[in-house]
Amino acid sequence: MFDKMIIKATINMDDIGTIVLRNYLEQCTEGDELYYKSTAYANFDGCFVEVRGNRLRCKCSICKLYSKGKTGKLDNSRPMTFAMAVRTIRELMMRLCVKPENAVVTYYEIGITMRLEQAAEMYIRQVLRASDRILWNDANYPEYKQKTTEKSKYYRKVMKIYDKTYEQAEKGHHVGSNVLRIETIYRHQSVPLVQLIENSYLCKIGKIFYNDWSGLEFDRELTAAKGVKMSQLDRAREIHRLGVTRYKERYKQLYLDGKLTKKQWETIRTFANRWNKERTNYTEEVGTLEQEFKERLLKNWQLGIFTPARNYINI
Repeated sequence: MFDKMIIKATINMDDIGTIVLRNYLEQCTEGDELYYKSTAYANFDGCFVEVRGNRLRCKCSICKLYSKGKTGKLDNSRPMTFAMAVRTIRELMMRLCVKPENAVVTYYEIGITMRLEQAAEMYIRQVLRASDRILWNDANYPEYKQKTTEKSKYYRKVMKIYDKTYEQAEKGHHVGSNVLRIETIYRHQSVPLVQLIENSYLCKIGKIFYNDWSGLEFDRELTAAKGVKMSQLDRAREIHRLGVTRYKERYKQLYLDGKLTKKQWETIRTFANRWNKERTNYTEEVGTLEQEFKERLLKNWQLGIFTPARNYINI
């Protein structure tokens, strides 16, 4: 489902008065420029709007706007399909007096929220990579509360997994225990709104979302074939976790520091150099947390969370 979104649009100057009234905008000045922007009321309304000349910028959460229309509360913890999102976008464009063909989406998030059997941080602790990119602990959160792929300016796509229970509790809200959220964030975009809500585009990004997250890499234990020594299994598990290069660098430094004998270092190095052949003696075991996560994700897919309905494609 869509969550946060930034929309930029060209508007008819004759509609500015209506836009100001409908969205409770305040008049502002900056030098000789007169413009309009949202007041603090937007925190309760869920829609931040700025109008400069014939240019409009809107920042909102589509999911929260949908929830507000249904329950009167801004809430993005409940399921919402693409079909519901498109209908909400259509209503938003009417409210903003924006023609869809005059609007461009520069930022959007797609995500789902899942209630799992254990605390969200248990799953976050185990995930390693998403879409072949490392998931790092977010420094702005306690450990294992949120992980993201690299967020540098060079990345237009960022993937994020976080503890929704913790995040909402920090804001004074309660969504229950064991709630995990996954999101894909698209930044620095320039997608025409009419294209974004087309059936083919929604199907494409929905499929990409599912493929990315169903391939989420968890930390897996290795089990050994019959006849493998425990010391070899311990080495194999460490190589599996660190990778051959980091593994060798670590133990080479221990040898240089005098903490390993030459014979010990030679044994470790030989094992690492033969890893491509040795690894056939070991099997990755899928853990219960990984299995549960991927089953829940598949269930959401099958329920049609990411399936657009033709009734809501044109707005």
